[in-house]
Amino acid sequence: MLLKDLISKLSVSIIGVFPENLDVSGIGSLESAKKNEISFIASAKYVKQLAETKACAVIMDYESLKPELPLNVGFVILDSKNPYLSFAETTQIFKDVSKNALSPRASFDGLYFIGKTSVKGKETVIFPGVFIDEGCSIGDNCRIMSNSSIGKNVVIGDNVIIYPNVTVYDNSKIGSGCILHAGSAVGSDGFGYARGKAGYVKIIHSGYAELEDNVEIGANTTIDRGAVDFTKIGSGTKIDNLVQVAHNVIIGKNCVIAAQTGIAGSSEIGDNVTIGGQVGIAGHISIGNGVMIAAQSGVSNNVKDKEIISGSPAFPIKEWRNSVVLFKRLPELFKKLREISKTKD
Repeated sequence: MLLKDLISKLSVSIIGVFPENLDVSGIGSLESAKKNEISFIASAKYVKQLAETKACAVIMDYESLKPELPLNVGFVILDSKNPYLSFAETTQIFKDVSKNALSPRASFDGLYFIGKTSVKGKETVIFPGVFIDEGCSIGDNCRIMSNSSIGKNVVIGDNVIIYPNVTVYDNSKIGSGCILHAGSAVGSDGFGYARGKAGYVKIIHSGYAELEDNVEIGANTTIDRGAVDFTKIGSGTKIDNLVQVAHNVIIGKNCVIAAQTGIAGSSEIGDNVTIGGQVGIAGHISIGNGVMIAAQSGVSNNVKDKEIISGSPAFPIKEWRNSVVLFKRLPELFKKLREISKTKD
């Protein structure tokens, strides 16, 4: 697209001049960008790369970087108070352009199965090898890619992207604008068994899983359905790869959950919660709004709103940091104790 058309869609100020017909072909890092690509800088530690970059335009916070900028830069400066956000918006614009270049819809007819009682909306593309069972409702402008399986009575909103090899179990609800990455599963059985004399008896999970609008689920992430009610992921929440969300878990709006996190059954997580990688959250506990949980924490008790916690078991991060310092000094302190003990003897 033309650079001027791209700029018109961003909340940036222009510093420098450029030809009206300057075309932008994509996005690149400062180091690897080509002459028709746009780049960004969000940290002063990369400012040295500005002297060498070939990008035609760079998104930055001009006021904060101005003292360190090289003289006579060879690119247009796109001044933004939040360059990382402007970069994210730029990627969305390019995604919309590339989405319109998908293969012709008619060429896929007959190469997938859709139940007679299921309906799909306008401009929805279903790729070869997809299976869609009976009673499903699929919205407009969706993309369901190869070898994905959609169970009975599934409801999918508009503008949903489902990547290859995704499984959506019966009765699941997928809101508009959701993205399900390859290998993810929504609505799988919860891990529930009762122990009898002859072994474990499986608890049949008859509930469902629901993703509200604009939820993103990473590759190979699993969302179990409710035992008798539902598992719900709130609107705007983003979940990384390899995350396990157990049955009857409720996750609020606009949460961010990093890879390899496991959330046990019937826990409730508030809005705007940030969870680092490899966090374990016990079942039947409540985590408040605005909480931040550091990576590799083990959470076994309720957490109040806006707390920042770390460790296993997790507790307030200031206390945890002090404890880590003391822990590292244990050999030294133990040695001193032994010396004191010897002098007393």
